[in-house]
Amino acid sequence: MWPGALALAAALALAAGAPAPASAGPYRLERLCGAARPGAAACTAIRLLPASAEAPAGGATQTGVQGTPAHVSAKEPFPGFLTPEALHAAYSLPAETASSTLQTIAVIDAYDDPTAEADLGVYDSQFHLPACTTANGCFRKLNQDGKASPLPAVEGEWASETSIDVQMAHAICQGCHVLLVEANSETIANLGAAVNAAVAAGATEVSNSYTIPEEPSDASLFIANNNSYYDHPGVVITAASGDCGYLDEGCESPPGAVNFPADSPDVLAAGGTALSEEGGVWSSSVWDEGGSGCSQIFAVPAWQRVVAGFSATGCGAKRSVADVAAIGDPETGVDVYDSTPEYRGAPTGWGVWGGTSVSSPIIAAEFGLAGGADGASYPAATLYAHDGEASALYDVVSGSNGSCASGDTSCRAAVGFDGPSGVGSPVGLGAFQIPGSPQDVSPPRISGAAEVEQKLTASAGTWSNDPTSTSDQWERCNSSGGGCSAIAGATAATYTLTAADAGSTIRVQESAGNAAGDGPPAASAPTAVVPGNTLEIDGFTPTSGITGSPVTISGSAFTGATRVVFGKLAATFTVLSSTRIEATVPNGASAGKVSVTTPAGTVTSGSTFTPTLSITSVKPLSGPPGKAVTIKGVGFNSHSTVSFDGVAAKVSSASAKKIKAKVPAGAGNGPIAVTNSSAPVGTVYSASSFKP
Repeated sequence: MWPGALALAAALALAAGAPAPASAGPYRLERLCGAARPGAAACTAIRLLPASAEAPAGGATQTGVQGTPAHVSAKEPFPGFLTPEALHAAYSLPAETASSTLQTIAVIDAYDDPTAEADLGVYDSQFHLPACTTANGCFRKLNQDGKASPLPAVEGEWASETSIDVQMAHAICQGCHVLLVEANSETIANLGAAVNAAVAAGATEVSNSYTIPEEPSDASLFIANNNSYYDHPGVVITAASGDCGYLDEGCESPPGAVNFPADSPDVLAAGGTALSEEGGVWSSSVWDEGGSGCSQIFAVPAWQRVVAGFSATGCGAKRSVADVAAIGDPETGVDVYDSTPEYRGAPTGWGVWGGTSVSSPIIAAEFGLAGGADGASYPAATLYAHDGEASALYDVVSGSNGSCASGDTSCRAAVGFDGPSGVGSPVGLGAFQIPGSPQDVSPPRISGAAEVEQKLTASAGTWSNDPTSTSDQWERCNSSGGGCSAIAGATAATYTLTAADAGSTIRVQESAGNAAGDGPPAASAPTAVVPGNTLEIDGFTPTSGITGSPVTISGSAFTGATRVVFGKLAATFTVLSSTRIEATVPNGASAGKVSVTTPAGTVTSGSTFTPTLSITSVKPLSGPPGKAVTIKGVGFNSHSTVSFDGVAAKVSSASAKKIKAKVPAGAGNGPIAVTNSSAPVGTVYSASSFKP
């Protein structure tokens, strides 16, 4: 069983802003963010540190210290903790789905993390994940106004939070795009503005790993903030439930309240679990520091009120936190790489993290992996519809996170729905599918030549549950068919390839919906790689043949071709597409290379075309009947026959390269022909006419 093999210390209650607990065993726990100032949020992450690691000055993390990239103190991940591969095994997740490539997971954090993209690169390299960079279009960073600059000031603690959020999002959904939106500070106004900017920038999932305790005396302000920033129908909004246990009992902040924005009925509140594996079997229990409880401000949403087990929470007509849960316990935590120090002297590089800072981006990314909200206005309702389905949700039935009224499940695990773990932990992607919505039976297909300026046509796939509507979205993918992104405006059943598609493969995603909602999209197989838009000859077939026979030249950028030459002789030709030309081997051709001329220039083949039967010269080109004429070329034999403008001539001698024949009586002006009845079989003509 792991990571129990590390003999970690028992979980210790941590007080936000209080001194770190004393060392116990080889590790100690350190809360990332201190107590939030009034009106501001605190990030929800806890770090597992070697007991020997130096604590920050004053015994607490130093809010406001600007971290700068420093010498990396931990160059390898700690052994035995949760890697991307382990997370996928624990939750039975695929690495990528067809529908995930159109999803954008936004993570909302305060202040700038200057090394966020570089740290993600180290993480991806370590665990062999596909690169997610600005250059390949997977990663973006914006400020709270939705612009690339200016970025806010650097703050080391929030930079570490950012590393967690970005890396967990990409670890779970490797085909999703990752959008980091950085607020100017940790105030709800600024963080909320960042949420709005993320949605405006196209985010389909938004993760929020921060909390602010409810203050019932300011209920109208919390409701206004929720309506302004967190109510985005059709977008998955996840929020950390907190790391101080039931009603924040474990922190020095005023206890007795659940946390905002997790308490909002418009978001999906992510609780925390402890996750372990033994003999290939994974299990979860309630993490004793995960946040839960009953809101004193927000009413219970309809989908939560009707779930079996809600009444046992004791929340009555109020909202219960959480909705769903994933790994949060730092002692069974996740590997993260962060090179921006949290405070002066803080360890950098690889570390182990926990908190509902981890569970929030994991749940958001699982939605992304499953294809997003699928048309549901408030996607939490989709998860609740699967309550009790063992194939879709792991029911967390052990553990507690505090003291609540006897019999209440707001602070303890129970069969079915409970406060700390909600409906449980998703297993696979079934919990994210709207019951009764169309499900893919067979994917769409693409027909047509994958060549610039050619039209591709999508043929519909088949769906269950009687879809009433379908739609298409064409995507541009890399040469191996991965790393796909939507082609703007390409939503018709056909798509005409452009120069921008050169070097890529193309696929189409089909979505289907009915009265229940939308199903996850289905994707076609990718096309072949679209040839580049540089004038090139890749080859021709056949590479030898008699004059007058057809040859297909393959390459790229043939559109508008004006001339095709075999050796030194121009050929007649037809441009079949931007990548294919059909040419006729010209009369008189000798062995030589093939060239194609377009308005962009001339390109010549690297290989030689070899005629097998050809007349290369005739001497003399005029003379009276009976005159001896010498015909030179290739491919002649003792059975070759000769005619002058269709009139048969007497052959006096023949070899492979030369025939002597006499001008027949009645011959007119026209080419001389040589015909072979044995290989190479066929009739060829002189390039010039003979004049009797």
